Amino acid sequence: MKSRFRQSVVWLGALAALLGCAAGILGCSPREPALKPAEEATGAARASAASAEADSPGTAEPAAVVESPGANSPVAEAEAAESVAVDAGGRVHQTLRYQAMGTDFEFTLYTEPGAESTAEIVRIADLAMTAVRDLEEQISQWKPQSQTTYINRHAAEDPVKVSFEVFSLLQTCRTVYQETGGAFDVTVGPVIKLWGFYKGEGHLPATDELREAVARVGLEKVTLNEAERTVAFSVPGMHLDFGGIGKGLALDIAAEVIRSYGVSSAVLHAGTSTVLAIGAPPGAAGWTVRIRNPYNTSEYIDEVCLKDESLSTSASYEKWFELEGKKYCHIVDPRTGLPVEGMVSATAIVSSGTESDALSTAFFVMGVDETRTYCSEHPGVRAILVPHSGSELKPRRIGFDAP
Repeated sequence: MKSRFRQSVVWLGALAALLGCAAGILGCSPREPALKPAEEATGAARASAASAEADSPGTAEPAAVVESPGANSPVAEAEAAESVAVDAGGRVHQTLRYQAMGTDFEFTLYTEPGAESTAEIVRIADLAMTAVRDLEEQISQWKPQSQTTYINRHAAEDPVKVSFEVFSLLQTCRTVYQETGGAFDVTVGPVIKLWGFYKGEGHLPATDELREAVARVGLEKVTLNEAERTVAFSVPGMHLDFGGIGKGLALDIAAEVIRSYGVSSAVLHAGTSTVLAIGAPPGAAGWTVRIRNPYNTSEYIDEVCLKDESLSTSASYEKWFELEGKKYCHIVDPRTGLPVEGMVSATAIVSSGTESDALSTAFFVMGVDETRTYCSEHPGVRAILVPHSGSELKPRRIGFDAP
């Protein structure tokens, strides 16, 4: 598994090094104490939480929540932008919330033993969020000056030179595309647009429209020239959309920054669907993550314990529209161009956010049998699928030691 995602790992390491250099220029480093009092650091975190253009329209209830450190209840959805608490062992942790990629990011970090202030972890969280926003500027299709926007406009005309980071991301996407039989495909944009999901307005396409859109989908139609580091489309009208992998990659980048400063216990959220765990809360085996019942958000249908892992959930109830009495979910099978039917949610659990984000989408498309085959061929990957089965929700655990 690690070798297949080496490009992303190289990128993360390079980014962490760059941020470390930047911190030195600003007069601070991982070994130095924070330069601002806790109150000022908290204010800085508030000021840094600026809104951004959405990667996808609409909002949704969280599909998974993490049990609050040292408490018996899950993290509240309306939690304050910054909250500080002390556990039974005297370790201080702080939760900070930001906005990027059109969604809420929430970082909970523990201080190291003996720390009397959270100012240092606030500074570290801010640096991690800066890295996330830098990523957004590169890959968001909604940013006019992003590399993704430029690729979408010009790659069908001539090969487009891209940054090492974007090229590495595309190589990772191609690997997942190949290993999932095309169930995960970042070129699905023309089909998503045709169905009206970008604008939040449902549209039932005609057969000819759908055929034309599907003809512009498929990563095999994208040429990646490693020697020149260029991207080219073989078909006009193609459209890259990193919405199915971007938030997971953002958490990987944030985690790399946070770890580089010596933080050994933290949990990171990206929107309603992806959670990444760094270590475990003091005195615990890991972070408890609960998957919500989509039809009763006060209940949970399953839970797992994460330590140095990431969990992502894709769900049909997050965004959908209804026409002539039939519901169409926003997750589309790139191979057919049709919204997926028969699945309520798909959860992927694996070592990286990039991979869990992409695989949750792929597993939703692939269904139980194909997902089971994939997990058997890729040790270390786990899944929880919830197919439609009448009024009762029956999670299917795949890749776990016990059912």
